[in-house]
Amino acid sequence: MFDNLGSGLGGADAVRMLRATRYSRHLLLIEFLLTRVPDDPEPLRDLLERSRSAAPDRFAAVIRAPMVGGWAAIAGRGAARRNPDPRTLAHLAAIALVAAAAAEIDGSVSIPVDHGVAMLPGLGAVVADGLDQVEAMTSQGRISVVVDGARVDVPADPVAGSAAWLPLRKLDAGSVRLDLEDLHPYRHGHHAPPAGRLGPAEVERWRTLVAESWQLLTDLLPDRAAELSAGLSSLVPLIDKGRGSALSASLRDVFGACGLTRPTSPDELAVTLVHEFQHSKLSALLELKQLTDPSDDGRYFAPWRTDPRPLAGLLQGVYAFVGVADTWRALRGTVADAELRFAKSRLQVERGLTAVEQSGALTADGVRFAAALRRTVDAMLAEPVPAETARAAEQALARIRSAWELENQGIH
Repeated sequence: MFDNLGSGLGGADAVRMLRATRYSRHLLLIEFLLTRVPDDPEPLRDLLERSRSAAPDRFAAVIRAPMVGGWAAIAGRGAARRNPDPRTLAHLAAIALVAAAAAEIDGSVSIPVDHGVAMLPGLGAVVADGLDQVEAMTSQGRISVVVDGARVDVPADPVAGSAAWLPLRKLDAGSVRLDLEDLHPYRHGHHAPPAGRLGPAEVERWRTLVAESWQLLTDLLPDRAAELSAGLSSLVPLIDKGRGSALSASLRDVFGACGLTRPTSPDELAVTLVHEFQHSKLSALLELKQLTDPSDDGRYFAPWRTDPRPLAGLLQGVYAFVGVADTWRALRGTVADAELRFAKSRLQVERGLTAVEQSGALTADGVRFAAALRRTVDAMLAEPVPAETARAAEQALARIRSAWELENQGIH
């Protein structure tokens, strides 16, 4: 699996393995955070443990969710500094309640209210304006929340909305079903703020775009689609500040999700999903294997940006752009400029990988990983492209290099 992942395409089994390691990580963080909750942790611990014992697979599906990872990282950093935020820690009760409902274990908890809603992760949110917390309970798999003395029952089909219930939107596209996270209080951390609650028309735009993009992936990149089906589960819409191009980002603690502004076309979304999932895969792998020497303080040229990058950041970029180049390769003949974009991205990957190989700061595992990447990149470079396209790609890379040298004189 390590060698497969090193090639840039690990396969669905490798993705499931990485997802399992993230589940384990989330459990460890939750165990740590239970020691930091201000009240007696035993009722929460008991509810979680009874749920895990009753239905391990359904419990795992709740706990390994990307937003649980995002929350656990935020809460864990605060707790490690011995300055935990009680409201952040209180979100664990909502996670435990949803896990109990999934396992059909009865229980009751107090859950926090954030910006007027009480979040039930993976399901949706109950409107609770003006409150700090609400009481919630689960019985025979159904959740109810008490708001100002009134009982709000989460619908049996949670995608059905009402004045009191805001469902988590689901984007169905064949073999993948994605959560459109526009409510979760711990969906932030990207280089653009998360968008607020999307209107119905905007949700439909996302739904159409995802369906068309997924058709491209399944038709032209079935192996990539299989990986995404096994590991991608959430999209976080970001605020579009009108910069003229789509933005996207992944967080190292959040496996299987990415933040992005809505792309302008299905092909752009296909490239974005592959790009960001490459980052998710490598971030998860880096918790199992050390690929670069952490003491290396060198700064390197990344052929897709003009700021100097540390070696670990350069390797992340190379790995992501292997996926980008592979996607543009597959889109040739379908998208007008795919040939040029393939030529540019494969050249960027080759130059970036060469810098990684020549850094002298790879571990033994890192050398093996880079060698697997090199085999993939060499195969890409062997694919013929028109001479004019190859020249245009070289010229584009030269312009980026010149800009980098101008901004970073003295760094090689």
